[in-house]
Formats: sequence, structure tokens, C-alpha cells
Amino acid sequence: MPAVIWMAGLTILLTAALGLAALNHLTGSDRRYYLLMVAGLPSSFLINRLVKIPLISGIGSLAGIPLKLGPDMPLWFLGVIWLAAPIFEEAIKILPMALRPARKLMTGEAQALWAGLALGIGFGLGEAAYLAYGMVRDPATNSLPWYMFSGFVTDRLIVSFGHGLMTAVAVMGLKHGGGRAFLGYLAAVGLHALLNLGPILSALKLISPTLASFGTYAAILLAFLIVMRKGRLARKDGAVTAGQINYFSRE
Repeated sequence: MPAVIWMAGLTILLTAALGLAALNHLTGSDRRYYLLMVAGLPSSFLINRLVKIPLISGIGSLAGIPLKLGPDMPLWFLGVIWLAAPIFEEAIKILPMALRPARKLMTGEAQALWAGLALGIGFGLGEAAYLAYGMVRDPATNSLPWYMFSGFVTDRLIVSFGHGLMTAVAVMGLKHGGGRAFLGYLAAVGLHALLNLGPILSALKLISPTLASFGTYAAILLAFLIVMRKGRLARKDGAVTAGQINYFSRE
């Protein structure tokens, strides 16, 4: 069996265990949020196969542009590739909140935060499985030893929680409705675009992979700070219990 399968399995199990532990701690073992994590699992596959890949491939075909990312690619098409993931992925991640049982979980900002974390982590888990599926189909990848995938494990673990933080920003905006819902979505899209900028610049040989990683982690850190600030506001408004206040007041 290819090593990538074993390492992808390890990544998914580890991320799921840590995600469930975090939700268990935050929600006081409210299993309804676990279902939101499950609801997010197919989102990456669906948005890639049904929207992103057909859209980018179709535009590239109509414009006669090869899909291989490189410095010769027109800037406008690079922009399409860069923004497609943030725009469409952040939309599908919050789509389950349109269901009535999910909306009932948004009784306060803290609960909206937890719902967003659950949906985003579920998306990240599905994305890890989707990427592993693509690597399994590549004969060159299949021949690599297991330790070559250590970066995949750490990257997917961090990015999965990054997805959770970005979706939490969107769902907390969604809870208020109206213009704040749209602003929350735009904030999540902006953070996601910042997260993806480093890898694209690295693929274009404009920055080093190390610097690209720093950019990705900076976007995740910014999302974390936004979510923690929202959590403190929820605490001040009395939206969380005493046990949850201790979490948000930890420095």
C-alpha cells in the first residue's frame, strides 16, 4: 500500500481527534457540533469537482491559456486562480448553516464561533482526503517513502484548523444577518486569499517555500486573533458559561 495512504490516514485521524477534543472542551461535550463537522467533510470534493475545476478549466480553454501555473500566465488569470478558492470555498463551508437545525445552534456569538470551527475543521479533513486521493493517483508520489509526507501531515493539520478559524469569522457574521453577514463572509474570503497568496507566489518562483509558509501561518494567526477577540466580546456580553469564560480569558 502506498505510503501516502498511511500518512493521509494518520493526518485525518490526528486532525479529527484534536478537532473533536477542541469542540468537546469549548461546547461542554455538545455533540450537535460534531454533526456540523461531519457536514463539512464532503464540501472540498464537491466545490472542487463541480465548481472550481470546471470554471478554471473552462476559462483557460476559452482563452487558450495552459493550466500550468507559471510566470507566463496572464495576471488576470492568475487572479482567477488565486481568488476562486477563497470565494467558493468560504461560501460552501457556511452552506449547512442554511438548515434550520444548524441555525438553532447560533444562540449567541460563542455558539456561532463553535459552529464555524466545526464546519471549517470538517472541510479541512475532507480537503486532506481529497488531496491524498490526487496523490495516490500519481505514480511518482506512490513511490516515495513515508517520511517524505511529514510535511503533508503538519501542513494539513494546521490548515484544517485555519479553515475552522476562517469559517468561524464568517458564521459569527452570519449570526447577525444583513450587512454584517456579508462582511463576515468577505473577511473570511480575505483571510483565505492571504493564506493562499504565499503558495501561489512560491509556485511562480517569486518567493521561497519557507517564506510562503510564513505567509500562510500569518493568515492563520490573524484569523485566530480575530476569533479570540470575538470570543472575549461574547464573554463580556454574557454569552458563555463560567467554564467557557475561563477558556476565553486564558492568555
